[in-house]
Amino acid sequence: MNNAIFFDLDGTLVDSKSDLGKAVVYTALNLKLKILSKEYILSLVGNGIHRLVRDYLDSIACPDYYNQFLNIFLLYYYDHVCEDSYLYDGVKSTLLTLKKHYKLFVVSNKLEKFSKKLLNELGIADFFEEIVGGDSFENKKPHPQPILSLIERHAINPLSSLFVGDSENDYFASKASNIQMGWISFGYKDESILKKITPDFIFDKFRYILNIAL
Repeated sequence: MNNAIFFDLDGTLVDSKSDLGKAVVYTALNLKLKILSKEYILSLVGNGIHRLVRDYLDSIACPDYYNQFLNIFLLYYYDHVCEDSYLYDGVKSTLLTLKKHYKLFVVSNKLEKFSKKLLNELGIADFFEEIVGGDSFENKKPHPQPILSLIERHAINPLSSLFVGDSENDYFASKASNIQMGWISFGYKDESILKKITPDFIFDKFRYILNIAL
């Protein structure tokens, strides 16, 4: 059986907040809706695009605009998915080392085509055996289906594998898959999340994954 490391995308490999925030502002302007502060919009990022859109519209008391907002948002964001987004420090070099010893996967709640385009533009898509998104399976994180499906498809040994992420969704999906979880402390979630989850490892820098993986 193969050993694997599974990665979340946004807030783990990539900081994509700025591009997501700009897509919210563009869409709100297009629909002539209220524009909230940049800081507030960015605080909504981290739970997937559908939740971001829903939370923003709830914040301005316009939930009936959901379908319109989402459609415009997706069209704009696909064309501007990697204007300001960037890899966290140490991601590329660490993945290059890990790839020699593990099969690497991305399991994101971002739609698959957006995930693949973003990682292609950042130059690391080829590091991964598969990149799956929130629409790749019937269920998405925190449901374990994406991870369990990849485990079966690639003959992965969960007991010698690892999931690296920054959110509750990552934690619960990995634990339901019987995989150890490493929490990224510099991602979208601050230390208050540790009141809800008990990760096996905490990584203050991305390259620290090498300390337990090799």
